[in-house]
Amino acid sequence: MALNVQNISFKYPQGEPILDSVSLCVGDSEMLALVGPSGCGKSTLLHCIAGLIEADSGEVSIDGKAMNAVQVHQRSIGIMMQDQPLYEHLTVEKNIAFPLHARGKNVSPVAQLMEQLDLASIANRKVSKCSGGERRRIALARAVVIRPKVLLLDEPLISIDPLLRETMKEFIQTIHTELKASTIIVSHHHVEVEKMCEQLITMEQL
Repeated sequence: MALNVQNISFKYPQGEPILDSVSLCVGDSEMLALVGPSGCGKSTLLHCIAGLIEADSGEVSIDGKAMNAVQVHQRSIGIMMQDQPLYEHLTVEKNIAFPLHARGKNVSPVAQLMEQLDLASIANRKVSKCSGGERRRIALARAVVIRPKVLLLDEPLISIDPLLRETMKEFIQTIHTELKASTIIVSHHHVEVEKMCEQLITMEQL
């Protein structure tokens, strides 16, 4: 399995456990839909996998290599967060290129990715001036520009109109096919994602 999550547990200080011995596997080139209500731990699980939150126990491995002691930027994981934290003062192009700059890598893939996601015409626009739909695509581009082995998408289809949701689904499926990444897509609504994915799991099943 490309992504293997074993017995991940996490709770905030003096709080109830958010994740209690959670395990899942996502194969090479597989897309898994993870669904459940707000507050059930979906986003927290993605953050633990990416290394943004340190789990209290358990192990995350990619291609058989344990990631627990590996720095976030070295995990080959791309994550699109639900709240889309972008650099408001930077242009679209510079936002997308940032993960490559941070890793000392060539930024040449950015132009092609902007074309693919229909962002080339606003490459020099400040992110603070972008629409909600544009911000979604920018966040997706930032997650995939490093060509990660594992791709984590947290509610990528939320709060956008139906037509744009269909377009975003097409973008996600196309990029997933190209990257051949092990992908987890989180959603409140299984109907939105079940046709895109090989597996659909609820948090209650983990």
